[in-house]
Amino acid sequence: MKLQIFNGECREAFTLLEVVVAMAIVGLGVVTLLEIFSLGLRLGSRSYARTAAVTYGRQVMDEFLVHREVPEGQAEGTFGEEYRWTLNVAPVREEFKRLSPGAWELKEITLEMRYRDGEREKQIEMKTLRLVKKRS
Repeated sequence: MKLQIFNGECREAFTLLEVVVAMAIVGLGVVTLLEIFSLGLRLGSRSYARTAAVTYGRQVMDEFLVHREVPEGQAEGTFGEEYRWTLNVAPVREEFKRLSPGAWELKEITLEMRYRDGEREKQIEMKTLRLVKKRS
């Protein structure tokens, strides 16, 4: 800051260099804040996409588990254009067969939910077991 005498008055004024330095500091601060906000928005959209995929997957799994019959095989479907699911039902592996009592059978249900996150395709997998009566 410089003292200037103008018409007999003493005035304080900023030099051009001080103004340029202050503007550069303010500019860096604004750019940093914008980067933080954009990162927050990006993380928010990723979180939304993952939460929606889990919610849709849980809905598919619940709708399937409501039925008494659990047919083995594979089923596929979509939710809109962004979310695709594949449901696979298979008997459990041999080492777990001894856990199933005589008239009952243990089946493994696997749901794979695929969705787009920006340029990438992401996948969530959910698994559960279901004890069903063996067919006579």
